[in-house]
Amino acid sequence: MISVRGGEPTRSGETVRPYRGTPEMREPYRIAGLWVRVLLLVVLLWGALVTLLSAVPRERDLADLRAGLDAGRVIYVIYSENGDGRGELREVRWSTAPLFWYRAQAPWPDDLPYTKARLVADAAPDIADADAFVPDPRPVLRRAVAVHGNGIFPAWPFVVPVPHVSWMVTVAWIAAFVIMIGTERPRLGNRWAWFWLFTIGQIGAVAFLLCEPRSLWRGLAPQAPPPLPLGGGRGCVTALCVQFLIPFSVYGAGVVVPGLLDVLTGP
Repeated sequence: MISVRGGEPTRSGETVRPYRGTPEMREPYRIAGLWVRVLLLVVLLWGALVTLLSAVPRERDLADLRAGLDAGRVIYVIYSENGDGRGELREVRWSTAPLFWYRAQAPWPDDLPYTKARLVADAAPDIADADAFVPDPRPVLRRAVAVHGNGIFPAWPFVVPVPHVSWMVTVAWIAAFVIMIGTERPRLGNRWAWFWLFTIGQIGAVAFLLCEPRSLWRGLAPQAPPPLPLGGGRGCVTALCVQFLIPFSVYGAGVVVPGLLDVLTGP
């Protein structure tokens, strides 16, 4: 039986009042906002997936890298140096498509040092700039960076290893951060809690777009806040716990996702 008591009608006879933490907007604006959230979320999830797969590549050898470079199949190369000042590389990761990543690492064949200069010579006389917007048949080459960032802000939204279009992920992350700062009273926690999840927790942008101001899967339906929304202190602790779990999640995804891609793409 449908009943109404000063709020939204329900079939159970109970009234679910809309969450009033933020001023209600007209329905066309709410629909537009919902689609903006979906678009930003898709871009961020795509960037996160590419970054994750680049961090857990499949093992190959130097001959495979050189063959791919000679054939023009390699689109992106990330290298790590030993840090001894001689330019010798510890590891090279490369991509033949955004979701397919491979790795070769020392010791190198014949015990010969593989340096950045030799990598550049193998790839092209003039490597494409990682920030270029003009399509280039040569692979992009850049030094490896820690995706968790050097400070409290994550690095992964700003270094997604895809030529020429990685800026979209950067814009999506910044847009989500601005939307969070501009939300007067988020539903699941205050702005300090979300700030820590955006920064230390790494996943704040994705979680915010998915859950605020109402869960994305609820559409435009009203939704009440939880009994104990996160404050700044509990939000910081939650972000630290999430950061601790990220390496295990990355390792698990690195095992599962490549196998799933093999199934989907065939032999």
